[in-house]
Amino acid sequence: MTGVSVASANRFARKLGFPGYAEFRAELLRGLAPAQEPVEKLRRKLSEASSTIEVVQASLAEDAANLHGSMANLDPARCEQAVDMISAARRIFILGFDSAAGLALILSHRLQAVGCDVRTVESGAGTISVARHLTSLGPEDLVIAITFPRYLRDTVAMSRFAHQHGIPILVVTDNQTSPLAKIGTVVLYAQARRSFASTSDAAVLAVLEALVAGVANKRPGAADAAQRFADTGFYWFAYPEQESDAKPANSKSSRKKDKT
Repeated sequence: MTGVSVASANRFARKLGFPGYAEFRAELLRGLAPAQEPVEKLRRKLSEASSTIEVVQASLAEDAANLHGSMANLDPARCEQAVDMISAARRIFILGFDSAAGLALILSHRLQAVGCDVRTVESGAGTISVARHLTSLGPEDLVIAITFPRYLRDTVAMSRFAHQHGIPILVVTDNQTSPLAKIGTVVLYAQARRSFASTSDAAVLAVLEALVAGVANKRPGAADAAQRFADTGFYWFAYPEQESDAKPANSKSSRKKDKT
């Protein structure tokens, strides 16, 4: 604090409710720690003399450990509740920003394939667009909120908005200290530790895929919905034998053109 006296700094801290500037500074650093932790982990890893294959294998082993940890900590009752909520929901809105947006998109695609009416945050859309969607939902609908460190304010704010408007919320997060742990109607935890980033998405995606499997097993008409999609999408599907048969024909025609 250049140019500011100790007395002024202490007065400022006391106005904010702290005994003095030292306590204010300590609390400020504590608040910044979660944002800096992934950076420090990355620095520590980069300082280790490891080969490429060692790093790749360690990363895969870390994800395998996350998956085993998620399986071990899966609460059967909560899992059943989560599947029931998804299966019974009239409409579903999946809330996920930044890296969670990709997970939300995959979950949306999977749930649509088994007959669920699902929406997610459009690419480039902000909180006002999300709020517009949420205002059309009610107690018979469902919000699925996906959030992991570093937790984003938009995800927390929109989840609180849904909670205040009586919309059931299924939260998928990492542990009980998550800002959404107390907001969710049902909360599922996935282990997502990562040495080279703030979060690993692999185990989270596996948990989401497992939820979809549970919904497909329980939701009436899931097989019919999958059949309708298969019938509709047949034209766009490519099959290996068709692609391999097409290649020689193309190469022969190109050689004939070269001769002419």
